[in-house]
Amino acid sequence: MLDLVFKNHTTQKVQNENFFKLILDTGIEALQIKDKNVEMSLNLVGEEKIKELNNKYRNKNEVTDVLSFPLLEWDPSPAKRGDKGTLSEESRLKKHDILPLGDIFICLPFAVKEAKRQNISLEKELAWLSVHGFLHLSGYDHEKSSEEKKKMFDLENKILKELKY
Repeated sequence: MLDLVFKNHTTQKVQNENFFKLILDTGIEALQIKDKNVEMSLNLVGEEKIKELNNKYRNKNEVTDVLSFPLLEWDPSPAKRGDKGTLSEESRLKKHDILPLGDIFICLPFAVKEAKRQNISLEKELAWLSVHGFLHLSGYDHEKSSEEKKKMFDLENKILKELKY
């Protein structure tokens, strides 16, 4: 089950919480963690806020498309999580099968510009950014190695294909 805290911090009206919930639920199913009570937030923010976060936490003083802040460090491979997908959570979390993933911040103005640049719908761009951020929260990192990059992008494509994006 997904417990999503969704907030659009911009003045632009876009997809609602249900749009993002469907995307994230599909990701949860793909990672085989649907037996967990997954908790996370997804925030749509402006360029100033994403730049501030990127500078503060990544020492990059620039606007970016999506940032993910995981609460737990874990290995995404099912073989390393054990039979029930147990992660390196505290015993309280294990007992209640709570999986607090963390927070995703998507820069809405960046997404709008990128969708126009690629000549795709804003929905498709937001779906990709949501999946990308979710996979980062889930332990995937395309910056580690070319092998990890391939793994992450293959999974992104699988999830997006299932969503028909």
